[in-house]
Amino acid sequence: MKKSFLFLLALIVATLATGATVEKWPSVVTGRELDLTINEPPTHQGTNELAVIVYLQNLAAPRVGTESDDAILKDFRAANNLVVTLDYAHATNARAPFLNRDLAKLRNDFRAKKLFPQFKCDYSHIYIVPEGCRLQRDVRYDADPKRPLALDIIYPSQPKQPVGALLEFSCDNYNRFGNTMLSYCSDTLLEGAATEGFAVAMADHPVAPPYHGLDPMPECALRIKAAVRTLRAQGTRIGLNGRIVVAGFSRGSGMALLLVTTQGKKEFENHGEHPDVSSDVQGAIVMSGRFTYLDLLPNDVEIPVYEKAWGARASHLETWRQHGALDYLTRATLPLFLTINCSESPEALHQMTVLRQRLADLRSDSQFFMDREPRGHKVTLDPEILGAMNLYLKARLNP
Repeated sequence: MKKSFLFLLALIVATLATGATVEKWPSVVTGRELDLTINEPPTHQGTNELAVIVYLQNLAAPRVGTESDDAILKDFRAANNLVVTLDYAHATNARAPFLNRDLAKLRNDFRAKKLFPQFKCDYSHIYIVPEGCRLQRDVRYDADPKRPLALDIIYPSQPKQPVGALLEFSCDNYNRFGNTMLSYCSDTLLEGAATEGFAVAMADHPVAPPYHGLDPMPECALRIKAAVRTLRAQGTRIGLNGRIVVAGFSRGSGMALLLVTTQGKKEFENHGEHPDVSSDVQGAIVMSGRFTYLDLLPNDVEIPVYEKAWGARASHLETWRQHGALDYLTRATLPLFLTINCSESPEALHQMTVLRQRLADLRSDSQFFMDREPRGHKVTLDPEILGAMNLYLKARLNP
C-alpha cells in the first residue's frame, strides 16, 4: 500500500513539473493497458487544431536511431505538436508484424474520437513515430502552382548505418497522412516498417481531388518519379542509403506498379524536383487496385467512365493502353511483393490475377499472398503476410 502511494505521489509530482498528464490505453498486442503520456505544446492556443505525434517507446525491435528521446521530443513539442508517448515496456510482441494490430487500433480510436477529447486534434495530421525517429513534413517534390505535391518522411535519427526507405503513395487525394482513410483501410505499412528501422515516406497522390478513378498519363508517371528522386536526394541529408521500395494500395497501387513498369523509360524523366537524381526503385509492394484497362470484366461498373474520358476502347485502344501501369511492362522486372484480401471486389481480384499472369508469362519474380481474413477493401494485418513483407523489405533495402 505504501509503495503504491509513493508511486502515485511521484507521478503527480512529475506531472506538475513537466506539464504532462498520463492516461491509459488498452493494447491488443500486449493484452494490458499502456501508459500514454500527453505533452501539450508550449504555445498552444485552445482554439487551434493540433497535429498529433504518437511516439512509441520501449519497443521489442532494436532501436536504430541513436539520437536521444529527450532531444527528439523537445523539438516535436517546439514545433507546436501534441506529443504523446506510448510506453510498451519492451513487451515481447511490441514489434512488426504483431504490432500492426495496435497501430490500426490507435488510428481507429482517433477516428472514433476516443483519444484526447480535451484537445482539438488535426485528424489530417496524425503521425505514429517509433523511438529514435524524427519526422520531416511537407518536403516538396512537384512545385505545380495549382497543387504543389509533397511528402512526409519518418526516419531513424543518426543511425549507425544508412537505412533504406519505403515510399507509399497515398490513396487519400485530400490529405496524404489523413487518419480517416488510413484507419478505414487499416493501412499500417509505413508505421510498421518504421519500427523495424526503415525510413518511411507518404507522398501526395499525383491526381487532385475529387478523384474519379482516372489516372492521367503521362502526368502521373512524371510526378511520381519526381517523388522518388526527391526522397533519394533528401535521404543523403538524413542518413538513408539511397535504396527505395515503393508501396501502394487502392488509388496508390497503380502508382507503385507504374514506377516499376516505366523504369528506364526516358520519356517519363526530367520533370519536377532533382532532375539529376535517379528515379529507379529497388522493389514494389502492390496491393488491391487497377493495373490495366485492356482486360476488364465485362460488367465492370467503371467502363462507362473510361469510355466517356477516352472514347470507345475498340477505336481508341492505344489511349486505353497508355493509362494502364501494367501495359508498360514488356520484359521481366525486379521482384515484386503482391497481396490482396480474399473478399475484395471481383474487379480487384481479376486485376490481381491479370497482373500475376503477366508476370508469370514474362518469368518475372514475385511473391503473392492472399489474405484469408475476409475484410474487404483493406490492407492486410495478417502477421504471416506482414512478416514476409518485412523480409522482402530487408532483402530489397539492405545493400
